[in-house]
Amino acid sequence: MVTIYGSDSCLYCLKSKQLCETMEIPHKYLNVNETWVVRDYIRLFPDAEGIPQILWNDEPIGGYTALAKKIDDYIINLNKEK
Repeated sequence: MVTIYGSDSCLYCLKSKQLCETMEIPHKYLNVNETWVVRDYIRLFPDAEGIPQILWNDEPIGGYTALAKKIDDYIINLNKEK
């Protein structure tokens, strides 16, 4: 499960969401402009300098580029198992 902390005005946030949708990766998109989301964002990513910030199975992985790599690795591993 992927959780994306982002904003609708952020291109890479929207690209992260779209990538999950296209690859049919279960995900949740949380808008950091919502008060309750900001508190979680600050707690989970205290050193983050921007958005998106993404969790993969509840582990912080970084932003869009890290998500794209993680999905590539996930697909490669699925193909190896077949």
